[in-house]
Amino acid sequence: MKNFITGACILVLLLIFPLQNAQDLINQNRINKFSTIVYFSTQTARTDGYFKQTNINKLKADLIAAFPDLSEADIYINVTTTPKYRTDEFDSREAIYYDIRIPVRKILAAPRFFGLSDSENQYISRRSGFVLSEVPMP
Repeated sequence: MKNFITGACILVLLLIFPLQNAQDLINQNRINKFSTIVYFSTQTARTDGYFKQTNINKLKADLIAAFPDLSEADIYINVTTTPKYRTDEFDSREAIYYDIRIPVRKILAAPRFFGLSDSENQYISRRSGFVLSEVPMP
């Protein structure tokens, strides 16, 4: 009987590993989608010279459509909203900065087993940087 109980406990412990592997794949897919959406948005901002309000609204809509568990309050967006123009040489005046963040809520597949609450079982995925404007000086 002791062997049966020990075997059952070990089986439960070993089931965590495939579940965690699946959760890691889900999270990686989520981060890749997030990166792709941000990339397309930054390239639009590059051709426009800044993040227009329509671009910001489309970015929010794309994120909410791609991740149904997100609300608009979960999305943090801090971007350049003033026009920037391309110069003949590199200059920080032509940089369009962006900082976009969303939460990834499930890191571990079995957080209760490890004594983690839902607030401890999440992190913020962040994409930040800059792109150079492609709009010529007027």
